[in-house]
Amino acid sequence: MRNQRSLALSLLPLAAMLTGCSTTSPERPTAAIQAESPTAFSDAQVKLVANSAADWQLANLDNLDSYIRYVSRETPNPRGWVKGTFFLGLADYAEITGQSDYFDSLGAIANREEWKLGDRLYHADDHLVGQFYFVLARNDVSGADLKPTLMAFDTILADPPKTQMMHPDKHGDPGCAKRWCWADALFMAPATWWEASATFGQQAYADYAHSEFQVATELLFDPEVGLYYRDSRFFDRRGADGEKLFWSRGNGWVYGGLVNILRAMSKDDPRREYYVGLFRKMSNRLVQIQADNGMWRASLLASSETPPETSGTAFFVYGLAWGLNEGLLEGERYSDAVKAGWPALVSNVDREGRLGYVQQVGDRPEGVQPDDRQLYGVGALLLAAGQILNLIKHDRFANPASILD
Repeated sequence: MRNQRSLALSLLPLAAMLTGCSTTSPERPTAAIQAESPTAFSDAQVKLVANSAADWQLANLDNLDSYIRYVSRETPNPRGWVKGTFFLGLADYAEITGQSDYFDSLGAIANREEWKLGDRLYHADDHLVGQFYFVLARNDVSGADLKPTLMAFDTILADPPKTQMMHPDKHGDPGCAKRWCWADALFMAPATWWEASATFGQQAYADYAHSEFQVATELLFDPEVGLYYRDSRFFDRRGADGEKLFWSRGNGWVYGGLVNILRAMSKDDPRREYYVGLFRKMSNRLVQIQADNGMWRASLLASSETPPETSGTAFFVYGLAWGLNEGLLEGERYSDAVKAGWPALVSNVDREGRLGYVQQVGDRPEGVQPDDRQLYGVGALLLAAGQILNLIKHDRFANPASILD
């Protein structure tokens, strides 16, 4: 295990709650302690971690400067992607666990924002909040109103974007941002469109999402590697070890987006195999490059040792656990990856519920510190927790090839 000793010291109280282990040996990394104990995967212990993270983040939605090193212009926006990822993760977790108090909190936010998407009509980042609106609506949250989302999508369908897909190497919104020309967009927007199609029976929404997703994949997916470039600027760039640059969270966005699309679309949709194929290709590659500490490196193909990074790791655990739950992934290599990945994530949640080692807002692999926090990291953690709980609920831990074999 490669977690830094200083981080282990700060996290030992939570590890002790989860495993019943003494905190008298601070040299031992907490991920190792948790991997040795089945209680790290019990229903109660998963909820303890997830509820702690959710509650802390809900209580700290506004005092961002006190715990986020880089507060971007998007961070405080309640209809933006940073908070939107947390809202989606919390809504999904609340739906799986039946914790209505979380729906009450999210419903109050949605009602305050009048159930609107972000202000930029075409920008994928501003479509993400629609996904959590659909979760609230199907759980009968008071005041649910999906009409603003449909109005925005209908406007787009009436005048679909025709911009080119190459990302200019400059600051600010790229000229291609009306389309899904960067990997993150494949988490932010497509599943919202698929949800709209499934909820209202309007095939045009799914047709648009599928067409645009295919265009993005043809551009950004490297079939030989099984991973996505963040955008066209990175085709020829290389990392410190001469490796192709495949960003962990960028691929986490795509991987989580594939899961969310597959969860929204009908199982008899003829296009489903396209997404299942991509999901399996990425899954196969991801389990090959998981680090010994259970995490994934910020630069996925880097050969040198790097700090852990939790946002990408959480999305990968989410997807792998969902694939096991759905029977789309089978075998010990996938279950072993979850077995290592979830305790590694838990080891980075301190006793107050704060998730650390979340790479800050960016578009490429960068350095990360133990106290780096961001709302999207918590959202990804909650998505992963929900799928771990589903594995427990269906007693897959008892099977020879499952998580705790």
